Amino acid sequence: MAKIKIIFVHLLLGAGVFYFLVHPFTMVLYWFEFSNTAFSFSLFQKVLIERFLESFTFNMKGMGGLLTLLGAFLGIVSGLFWINLKKKNELIGTQQRLLVRDIEELIQAGENERVEFKSSIRYDYYRKITNRELELVIAKTIVGFMNAKGGRLILGVDDDGKILGLEKDFKTLKHKNKDGYEREIFRIISTQLSHKACFSNHISFYVLDEKNICVVDIEPSKKPVYVNNGENTTFYVRTGNATYPLTVKETVDYLKTQKT
Repeated sequence: MAKIKIIFVHLLLGAGVFYFLVHPFTMVLYWFEFSNTAFSFSLFQKVLIERFLESFTFNMKGMGGLLTLLGAFLGIVSGLFWINLKKKNELIGTQQRLLVRDIEELIQAGENERVEFKSSIRYDYYRKITNRELELVIAKTIVGFMNAKGGRLILGVDDDGKILGLEKDFKTLKHKNKDGYEREIFRIISTQLSHKACFSNHISFYVLDEKNICVVDIEPSKKPVYVNNGENTTFYVRTGNATYPLTVKETVDYLKTQKT
């Protein structure tokens, strides 16, 4: 019933617009074309008034009827498009709610082999200042997941699962919004891992307890990935609910086990 009502409303709107607006303007354009008169705004206004009144006379019922039918048809098409768009938006909304529920359940379950919480990427909650050293911690966590089975890094949540949000992190950025935050994460990945590693990480934002959080979905890498902080190149791997650095020998042994 609701769909029929939407289509009917769009049909009436389309028919009305074409009959009361398109029809008179079409007559004015025809007049200029067939009279070979130079166009001017003052003449256009004068002819529009005359043609507007004439367009609703009995003599113009044929043209008016055709344009009304055309408007009604386009209105039906518009109504069907509106219904389809509304349906898609409802589906997206449902999917978004399901995703939020999944994230809530992940946080409630706590950290594990595939899930890690981090309060921020730059704001130090203990020292109450911007701390760029935290970026290295983020890089290590991402590498650990990439060298293992992949996982999810949830930002804006402390170790106990408390929602802190991203607002304090936003204030440390040049662009203090989600776009700036996403670019900052990819900058960390690109500079401390590699540009190619960016393609294995997917970023999304959610609102929990009226606060923004960020989720980095991390794919496992087929090749070993290292953190390069400018001084050292280190191999990290996720084991249990923590990320550990491996020595050269441990790294070689680990990679051998991954091939078997």
